[in-house]
Amino acid sequence: MTDKNVVVCVDDDPTLLNAIARALRPTGFDVRPTLSPTQALDWISSENVAVVIADYEMPEMSGAELADAARRVRPETVRILLTGRTSLDTAIDGIHRGEVFRFLTKPFEVEALRGAVRAGIDRHLELMSLSGERKRRERRELLRSALEAEYPGISDVLRRSDGALEVTSQPWADAARLGLVGLTSALQRAR
Repeated sequence: MTDKNVVVCVDDDPTLLNAIARALRPTGFDVRPTLSPTQALDWISSENVAVVIADYEMPEMSGAELADAARRVRPETVRILLTGRTSLDTAIDGIHRGEVFRFLTKPFEVEALRGAVRAGIDRHLELMSLSGERKRRERRELLRSALEAEYPGISDVLRRSDGALEVTSQPWADAARLGLVGLTSALQRAR
């Protein structure tokens, strides 16, 4: 496993695929070129791929279809489409199907490609951070639910009208009522 950001490049034209890979290699990214959208999806599903760049028109599946599949497999992977068609229909298809981050036209400018990938990696890191926060929130909610199921009323917090927490005058009795035996004796010692 690598610490570098993984960038997967997919195109059915080997010459263009090699040009994309050559343009990105000096950036220090872990560049993975492939002629197969299926292989790209395998990498995306098994590794933390930061960015996938796909040609819009490919015979096995379109770039929009690949972007859609990648989004479903790993939403944090940022999707960039490379296309020779600059029609509004192409853009709409990519946006609707795969929530594409950027569109680049062929022939591409090397610096524009590198800039789009750098921006994509920044977005990927942001999405990973948000994903981590979402998972932490879900774990907290599961813990709260489990505690509430075991000790009904434990998560009920009373607040005064000014927003301050209201502390009961008999916390040890409340702990005993909830069955928090260890907490009850600790509270009684603290009196």
